[in-house]
Amino acid sequence: MASAPPAGFERATLEIEGGGPAIECLFNPTEYSISKTNVWKVEPVTGSALPPPQFTGGLPRELTLELLFDTSDSADKDVREITDKLLKATEVGESGGGRPPTITFGWGQTVSFKAVARQLTIRYTLFRPDGSPTRALAHMSLMQAEKAQDGSSTAGGTPGGGNPTTRGIDAISSHLVREGDSLPSIAFAAYGDPTLWRTIAEANDIDDPLRLPRGRSLAIPRLEP
Repeated sequence: MASAPPAGFERATLEIEGGGPAIECLFNPTEYSISKTNVWKVEPVTGSALPPPQFTGGLPRELTLELLFDTSDSADKDVREITDKLLKATEVGESGGGRPPTITFGWGQTVSFKAVARQLTIRYTLFRPDGSPTRALAHMSLMQAEKAQDGSSTAGGTPGGGNPTTRGIDAISSHLVREGDSLPSIAFAAYGDPTLWRTIAEANDIDDPLRLPRGRSLAIPRLEP
């Protein structure tokens, strides 16, 4: 199991309708996107070079996520224990109405609109000798299923209280420590400068930079201007 996150650090979650406890993301997304499409119809008008467009309706918002799940620190845990729950959320279940369950993405003070899975791709990238996968990257497209309550706590509105990654640290992202990682390599990936590793060490209370427990989630702090 991954170690506990730094104080004030919040992990992203996926709450599935009727699916029990929320799925906790071991590695927060570095970004997510929200799209909204409106449909316009334009009919040619004789003698006009610019006919007026006619609004014919809007399509639901769509939230796109890439999430990493990793159980490589466990002696026997298979990452499919998590990804199978995601796959089940794309199928007609016991939620009623002959449809897949709704999914709500949450991260700190940011909570998405209630949505349904439009598309899910899971890519397994790390395996044990017996072939059981221990790391998976899930690409999800969630389509809005209910009217969004826009505001300070809703994805698609304006997040309140600062960056949703953390309340205690002014962070820009997180990093899950993997085999071969070092503070300089993480600093280079985050800032383009390996000499800034002390910034990450101080933000995560790391006393020994040579000992990074695999599976620990590190907050990547924002650089002072």
